[in-house]
Amino acid sequence: MSRRSLTTAIAAAVLAAGAAFAAVGTAASGSPHSGATFAYSGDNGPGFWGQLDSAWQACGVGRSQSPIDITHVRIDPALKPLKLALKPMPIALTNNGHTIDEDYEPGSTLTLAGATYQLAGVHFHTLSEHVLGDWRGVMEMHVVFKDAAANKIAVVGVLYKIGGYNRFLGALSSAGLPARSGESVHSDKEINVADGLTDTAAYYTYAGSLTTPPCTENVTWLVLKRPAELSAAQYTAFQGILGDDFRPLQAINGRVVLATSRGGKGLAG
Repeated sequence: MSRRSLTTAIAAAVLAAGAAFAAVGTAASGSPHSGATFAYSGDNGPGFWGQLDSAWQACGVGRSQSPIDITHVRIDPALKPLKLALKPMPIALTNNGHTIDEDYEPGSTLTLAGATYQLAGVHFHTLSEHVLGDWRGVMEMHVVFKDAAANKIAVVGVLYKIGGYNRFLGALSSAGLPARSGESVHSDKEINVADGLTDTAAYYTYAGSLTTPPCTENVTWLVLKRPAELSAAQYTAFQGILGDDFRPLQAINGRVVLATSRGGKGLAG
C-alpha cells in the first residue's frame, strides 16, 4: 500500500470511529474557564460550544474563527522567515482532558511584527484541524506563543502525514504519553520544539481564534506549508489517547490568507 493510500485509510477509519474526547479544565489558551465542560461530539460538541458558557459566545457567533480550509491564498513577498529563539526544555507532558500538552519554561520566543511572544506550550490534535487545499493531515501540532501585555496569541501549526519515524515525537514520548485525563509524565531528558518544525520560512498566515473554548479571536495563525512525517505506530499512539479532538472547519468570512513566496502556494495534495 502506498503512503498516500495508508494515510487515507487511517483517516477514514478515525472519522468512522467518531470517538468523543471530552475536554475539562483548561482551554487551549492556557487560561482557566468557568468550569463548563466541552467535548468534540454530542450535546457538548462544537456546534453547542457557544451556548455552554456566556464567556464562550465567540464559538457560535464569531466571524474570525479557526480552523479553516486554506485554499485561496495571496502570496506576500514581504513575509519573512519566522524569527524564533527556542531553547531546550525538560519533558513535561500533561493530559489535560482534551489534548496532550508540553509545558515550556519561560525564555523561548517568537518575534512577530515587532512584538515578542513567549512560548507557552505545545499540544496536539488528531486529525489535523487545518486543511490545506482539501488535504487533511492525520495530526496537527500547535506551538503556542503569548504576548500577555497585549493579550495576543500566535500559534505555529504543523500538519503531519504518515511516513517515516519522527525523531522529535520519539524524543517527546520517550518517557511515555499520559493516557488519562489529569496524568502527567516528566523526564529530565530535554527536547527542543525547533526539532519538530519543518520549513519556518514557508508558511500561511491569517487572523483567527483559539480552536477550543472560549474561541477568542486574538490569534495570529502561522501554518507551515510543509507537513512533517510520523510513522503509523507513532500516529496510533497519539490517536489512541486523543481520539477525534479536532474542531470542524470554520467559515473564512472574507478573511485573506497570506502566504510566503518561498515554496509557492505549497498546498499539499
